[in-house]
Amino acid sequence: MQTIYTAGLASILLVASLAVTRAQDQMVMHQDHYYIGFEVDLFGLFSVDGQFQKAAGTMRYDQANPAASNVHITVQTASIDTNLPIRDDELRSVSFFDVKNHPTMVFESLETVVKGDASGTVIGKLTIKGITNKVALHVKARDRGADPTSSGKGSFVTSFEASGMLRPADFGLRGGDARLTLRADFVKCAGKVRAEPACQASTQVR
Repeated sequence: MQTIYTAGLASILLVASLAVTRAQDQMVMHQDHYYIGFEVDLFGLFSVDGQFQKAAGTMRYDQANPAASNVHITVQTASIDTNLPIRDDELRSVSFFDVKNHPTMVFESLETVVKGDASGTVIGKLTIKGITNKVALHVKARDRGADPTSSGKGSFVTSFEASGMLRPADFGLRGGDARLTLRADFVKCAGKVRAEPACQASTQVR
């Protein structure tokens, strides 16, 4: 399961760094419009899925030079939810995420490879429980345009969907390979944005 979580985090970053916006736009992940989900195969007999409920992220995109773009995502590990409290408590324990000593997972993008206007690959470093590894995820832009929730001129939103596979063992975690699915909106804040706390505290995990 840990694998999935890591994948989720990475994919968010990946998605963000491919956004097509104005040069050097600073954007934030919409706190009401994201989903970081995962599915882990257990011994080929059945699968377990879940999601992380709390995360925050920022993105700076350079349209003239995508390689100079960067993304930073923070996920609160205690927000893991597999729809089974007993299992969630175990995942939060020292045996897995050890949320008391490692309350967050962090992804920072290092390189973006654009494959056309709507897809690409983002390579970055993902840190879980103090262990950092490079990860590569594939992303596809779903939509982009003026932010319908904003009353200010210049507000912009980009929507993405990303997926990837990760190995928990790479981060000192137990479990088989996990598939991650990410859907997220990143907003360029301008003017008064309704119901968008990320525009006021973009770097804080709620």
